[in-house]
Order: sequence, then C-alpha cells, then structure tokens
Amino acid sequence: MDDKCGLTKNSPKFNGREDVSIAAHRKGVSCVKFSPNGQLIASSSADKLIKIWNLAGKLEATLKGHKLEISEVSWNSESRFLVSASDDTSVRIWDLSNKTRVKILLGHQDYAFCCCFNLNTTLVVSGSFDESIKIWDVSEGTCLKTLVGHSGAITAVQFNVEGTLVISCSYDGKCYVWDVLSGCCLKSILSSQQSHAPISHAKISPNGKYLLMSTLDSTMRLWDYKIGQGRVVKTYQGHLNKDYCVMSCFGTVKGKWVISGSEDNHLYIWNLNTCEVVEKLIGHTQPVLCCDVHPSEQVIVSGSLDKSIKIWRWSSDG
Repeated sequence: MDDKCGLTKNSPKFNGREDVSIAAHRKGVSCVKFSPNGQLIASSSADKLIKIWNLAGKLEATLKGHKLEISEVSWNSESRFLVSASDDTSVRIWDLSNKTRVKILLGHQDYAFCCCFNLNTTLVVSGSFDESIKIWDVSEGTCLKTLVGHSGAITAVQFNVEGTLVISCSYDGKCYVWDVLSGCCLKSILSSQQSHAPISHAKISPNGKYLLMSTLDSTMRLWDYKIGQGRVVKTYQGHLNKDYCVMSCFGTVKGKWVISGSEDNHLYIWNLNTCEVVEKLIGHTQPVLCCDVHPSEQVIVSGSLDKSIKIWRWSSDG
C-alpha cells in the first residue's frame, strides 16, 4: 500500500488541538462528513435534522424532512448532493445548490441506517435494520436491486472507487463483497476468526485496496479484503467501542493515520503503520460516534452524543 495509504514508512508525529466547538444539534450527533471539495461539513442527528456548516463553524443551511432520527449522511463526489438514511425507513437525496429534497427512496422495512453514492452519482446504496441492502437509481428514484444475505442489521455500506463492488457489514459479524451488476455476493469475510464480533463500521482505504473494519470488541482491523477470504494486516486498539456504531476514517495529509471516535468520550488517532495511539483528543463529554478528515488540510471534525461538533487542527513533523 504505497499510494495514499501506505504501509511502508512510519508516519510523522501528530499534534492535535481543538479549534472550533459548535453546539450543533438538539440531540446527539450521528454523523459528520466533509464535502469532497473541503468547503463544507454536513452533520446529522437524532433531532431529525441535517445541518451544513462552513469550516469556521457557521451554519449555512438546515435540511428538514425526515420524521425520525438520521443515522448517516454522505456527499456525492461533486459536493452538490447529499444522501441521508433515517429511522423513518426512508433514504433521501438533497440538492445543496437550492437546499431542497430531490428524491425520497422508499422500500426498506425497518430503520435505514447507512448510505452512499457511487462516484458518478448515478447510484445510491443503502443498508437497513431489515437486513437488506438496496441499490437505487438516482435519476428515477427506483430500487434496482435488493441484496439479501446478512442475518443482522446492516451497519455500513460503500461502493468501491470503480463502482463495480459494494461492501456491506453487519451485526452478524460478516462483511460481504457484492457485484453491483449482477447483485451476487462474491465474498464473505468474518470480523474475527475467534469472536465473530458484530461489525459496527467499515471503510475502504483511499487507494481502494484495504478495508478498515470496526467491531464491538473495541478493535479495528485493517483487511486486505481482495485476497481469498481476506487477511488482517494491521490491528488497532486503545479506544472503547462496545455498544454504539462508532465511525472511523483514514487520514492521508502529512502522514498516514487511522482515526476513530470512542465511547470514553475521546477521539483516537493511530499511526497507520505502527498501530500505536499517537494522539487522544479530549474535549467531548459523551461518546464520540463519528469523525471525518478534511480532504487536503490538517483538519478533523468529530460529532458526539453531547450534541456538539468539534473541529480539530493538527500539526505534524517528520
């Protein structure tokens, strides 16, 4: 892994500080995401709202429409559209150019929990507590395929960069790799050969070669998911993750990092290569459920059950 997210060289040291704190929502923050152009942050919450912020912490827009709490929002590659998944079972597409809802995607029979666009914004994939994954046509707002195989709630879904595969993970302790065209399951990866721990989140690495899988045994494992039934190449521990679906992400600006929230109210940063905890960012007062890294600057955003969003800046040497 020598491009974007490499395993060959040690990352420089990390030094983070809180820069902006926002009393963002009336209830806990479930998701925070930087727009791909780096100009905005989208947040979602149990208060049924999506909010759009600039990097100074100023509120730019509020998107209303969901009837129950929202678990995830995701940007499209051009930073114009958002897709959201809610406990009201709907998946919604929003146009940020005029701050309106474009489509309501209906079909899940239980909480819609996770969602993602493909790279060219023609498809959306969503996962639900009904144990199904759905692939939707964005222009028509129709369901093209329903992928069935998991025996537990779906906790994360993501297209690969090429848009040919969907990765899904579940409380059943399995990660599936699906072929988008045929809808067939190509591969099943167990979260752990020992415990089969429920999977709370999964994230494809920036170069597309690896999968960062978070499990409810306070462990993250970096998988080479393309080899056989997958192979663990790195393991990250030190944080607390037993009860919630806590999001994690990669950082590739001036170093290579793994970042995750934690149920001990902190944000943890690991050196991707050595697996050591290089920073523990302290400031939230309740579990940190979500985080994201700016695409080109040394900035992290985090969201917590304490209803706040914090923007952190870091410096590194090396």
